[in-house]
This record gives sequence, C-alpha cells and structure tokens, in this order.
Amino acid sequence: MLSPKKKLSYYSIFTDEISEDNKNRILFSTRSSQAFVVNEKIYQALTNAQFQQIPKKFRQKLMNGQLLVDEAEQELQTIIAENNQQIDTNNVLYQVIQPSAMCQLGCDYCGQEHKKVNLSHPLADKLVERYRFKILSEPERYKTLYIGWFGGEPLMALQEIRLMTRRFQTLASELGLNYGAKMVTNGLSLKPKLFRELVKEYKINHFEITLDGVAEFHDSRRHTKEGHQTFDLIFENLKKIFALPDFRELNCTVSIRCNVDKRNYMGVSPLIKQMAAHQFQDFISHFYVASVYSWGNDAHLKSFSKEEFSEMEIDWLIEQFEHGFTPGLIPGRVKSVCLSVNPSNEMVDAYGNLFNCTEVSYVDVYQNTPYVLGNLKLDKTDSVYERPLANWNEEVLENKYQCHSCRMLPVCGGGCPKSWHEDMRACPTNKFNITEKLLLAYLQTKLEITEIKN
Repeated sequence: MLSPKKKLSYYSIFTDEISEDNKNRILFSTRSSQAFVVNEKIYQALTNAQFQQIPKKFRQKLMNGQLLVDEAEQELQTIIAENNQQIDTNNVLYQVIQPSAMCQLGCDYCGQEHKKVNLSHPLADKLVERYRFKILSEPERYKTLYIGWFGGEPLMALQEIRLMTRRFQTLASELGLNYGAKMVTNGLSLKPKLFRELVKEYKINHFEITLDGVAEFHDSRRHTKEGHQTFDLIFENLKKIFALPDFRELNCTVSIRCNVDKRNYMGVSPLIKQMAAHQFQDFISHFYVASVYSWGNDAHLKSFSKEEFSEMEIDWLIEQFEHGFTPGLIPGRVKSVCLSVNPSNEMVDAYGNLFNCTEVSYVDVYQNTPYVLGNLKLDKTDSVYERPLANWNEEVLENKYQCHSCRMLPVCGGGCPKSWHEDMRACPTNKFNITEKLLLAYLQTKLEITEIKN
C-alpha cells in the first residue's frame, strides 16, 4: 500500500484527451521534464489522489519522474534550492565580451547606439587579469573558461578577437582549464574561410545568426546603416559554410533566430521553405522564432501578445516538421536563467564597462544606472560590486512575481529578470502552448513520450 504521504506534484500538466478515439492523455512534469501517456483510469486516480489504484511499477515511475512527491514537500522551496545549488556548483566560468561597439546593421528595433570603438589592448590586459583573479579565487571550482562573443557586431573587432582568444587559451592552459567559445553574429562577414578559422583556431563551437524572414521582410528591417540589403549576403554565407567538405568534422553548431513582430511575421513560413529548399535542416542545430522585445525602447509595442505569438509558434513548428526540421518541443529544466543570477558571470563592453545583463550595454537609458557594475579601468576584482537581478530566485520565492505560483517555473526559471523588474511580462511561449507542444511531440515521435498502460 502506498504511503498516504504522497501527492500529485503541483508542477504537473495534463493535456486534454489525445483524440476522440484515444482517451489517453499526456502527463508532463515540469520538475523533471518527463512526459508520460496515461489512460483514463490512471488520470482519474491521480486527480482524485487515489494513488493506490495505480499499479506499483507505474507509481514508481511517476515518483521517479517527480509527478508523485512527498505530501509535506514545499515544492517551490525545493526548486529554488536546486536552482541555487546549480549556480553555486557551476564549474564553467562563462564571460560575455562585446569587443566592438559598432555594427554594420541599422535594425529598426535595436536599442543600441553604435560607435566605431573596439576593446583596447590595455583593457584586454585588464580583462585577462580579471579572469585570472576569478579563477584563482576559487581554484578547485572551475574546469572550463567559456567566452560568449556578442555585439554590436563582434566580427567588427576580428583582430581583437584573435589576440584576446590566444591570451585566453594560454590562460586556460596555464591554469589547467578547458577553453571554448560561442558567437552571436549578424553573419554578414562570416565567410567560409573565416568560419573555419574561428572554429579550428579560436575554438568557437556555436554560432547564432539572425534572419528576420525572407529577403522581402529581412531587408526592410535588418539593412545596413546605409540602407543596403543584407539577406542574400548572409544566406549565401550560410550556404557556403554548410557546403564546406569538412563542415561536420569541425563539430560546430549553427542556429538561426528569427525576430518577429507584426510587420514581418508573414516572412517566417517562406523562410522555413527557403531554408528547406537549400537543405538547411540537415546542417543547423535549430531554428527558432522570437518575439521582438524592449531594448530600452518601444520596440515591443509592435509585437504580438504572448498568447497571439504562442498560437503562431505552433503553426511554425508544424511547418518545420513538414519540411524536415526537428525543433525541440519538450522544454528542459532551467536552473540558471541567465548570467544575471550567477555571481561570477558577467559581460564587458568595448569601453570596459561591466554588466551582469546582456541587454543594457550601448543603450542610453541604462547609462549611469545600477546595471553598470563598474569598469575594467578601475578594478580587476568584482568583490565590491552590487549586482542588480542577482537575487532573482529569492524574489520568486518571496512571491514578488507571478512566477511564484506558475507551474512552468522549473522549465523557464522565470524568464528574463530584467523584464520583470521593468514591469514587463517575461513568460516564454511554453506557458501558453505547452499542451499543444506535448501533443505535437506525441504525434511526431512517441520516443519522447514514455507510455504508461494499466
């Protein structure tokens, strides 16, 4: 007999019946990211707390999947404790660098102010010493130094990237750490020869590139500052990169992001078709669509509501499957929502300013605010800085935001803390379309669903 001290986890989500002929439902745990197909009898037993009616071996599966938990457990406290433990024991020193304040593009939704300024050699010297200080402050903790190259457009400072990477690699080798990097780039300068160089010599193992729909839509918003079109150049770069004879051996992933608002959403479906026509589905790690958000400006006012966008996302996911893409559907656990919550992670811009949020640099409204932690010119340590957003998990626990009572918290971590602080709802699309995604996963591949039968 099952102990009465069990309960159905609060972080459980049921779909409706799979179909008129199939009365089974999908049960999903946001705590474990496991999904199960359960029949009507088990569904009724779970919802009516009659757990003894569930066969023992299936009860054990549900307990292992954190769907049946101890009745006395304060689940929110457990989740926050697990998140904090992940942050406290993380052994990767992740640092974001914006080596240039310049970008060739004049995207109309971007809030950054671009200037022809690159990170100077004296600041690079201080950055190396800063990373050395961080690593040696906890000599038993870190196993990897991992750099995120961000912008502006990072490839506007290619020579600085080369020089700094060599020094970071030397530092990592000297201190017994692994080294790796990723890059967010507009892709305009990412020619195949440069791609291979960055991967092989400078250990960049992931690139993210943005295409805001097909050329008609992309070029109306992601043009150069002089108004020149960019879609065809970026798309051609990608085609040539994927055509490299050693592309797969390079073991580098490429993802494509599409920023969407009410002006370009009609370009998503044609983009999926155009990518499929050139077999991108065989080469990219994933393609995803993101709603345009505020970047210290009013860009979000042209975006769809969370609910509207979530409905469209399902259609785009279906289209991806129809064209041979394999988008992720079942969200995984998120214990560290962003670099803001990790006291060791930070970002530095081309002026040497330090931040613990990637969305505030080069933006006028955030100058002279607590988001600017300090500057490399002043100090190599971070012990004196107060970090806004760092107490995000505690704020959720204290019921300062609706994340406190959201069943999706374990798989989103709360979304963007900065957005919540600015009174903007930061819920990801999964909150609004998770049941549709579970059903789509079931239809596409039952391998992702563990079926439970009585």
